[in-house]
Amino acid sequence: MDGLLVDSERLVRRVWQTTARDRGVELSDAQFASFVGHSADVCNRLLGEYFGSTFDIPGFHAACDVHMRLVVEAEGVGLRPGAREWLAFVAELGIPLGLATASGPVAARERLGELLADFDAVVTRADVERGKPFPDLYLEAAARLGVAPADALALEDSPTGARAAIAAGMPVLVVPDLVTTPPEIVAVAVGVYDSLDAVRDAAARAWVSDRTRTASATTTRDDAQR
Repeated sequence: MDGLLVDSERLVRRVWQTTARDRGVELSDAQFASFVGHSADVCNRLLGEYFGSTFDIPGFHAACDVHMRLVVEAEGVGLRPGAREWLAFVAELGIPLGLATASGPVAARERLGELLADFDAVVTRADVERGKPFPDLYLEAAARLGVAPADALALEDSPTGARAAIAAGMPVLVVPDLVTTPPEIVAVAVGVYDSLDAVRDAAARAWVSDRTRTASATTTRDDAQR
């Protein structure tokens, strides 16, 4: 969701950096990037490592929540380019959609709004024991969709999320946002694209090509049987 469908990562980074500064510490872009795609428990551990054992993590999160709500009320949270078109494209093909997000259910409702109804299965961090990079979110999403993980396709923006999909046995496409895709993930990903529009174009070409091959094979088989 965040960073792939919803353009929220930059907004969260701004809120976290401002809130950290208000509390007398500096949160660098590189430090924030280490949070991307991770669940709250991992982020809390990293906050403790960066700012020490006396840093008020619950107070920091509470202040971030207040700041975020003010910003969202004033500015809203936009979708990533091509997100709405990608969801419509998949729906038109009749392929079931699942959401596997490291965020909680409240964030999913607030950030996706009416688009949440496009998903046949919605799995948030509240639904599984472990967050990304563990495979739990993707395994649960596949189970709710009634498909084997190997027959699904995961789309991710972060290395952490991609590792979760790979651990679940899913092929994965990566559309990087704030964090560059590392070489070891590039090597095993189905592809790395610079936008969801590029993913949609590639998927459309592959879908047409596959249907053409299938039709050709059927025609050849029918001709052979005559």
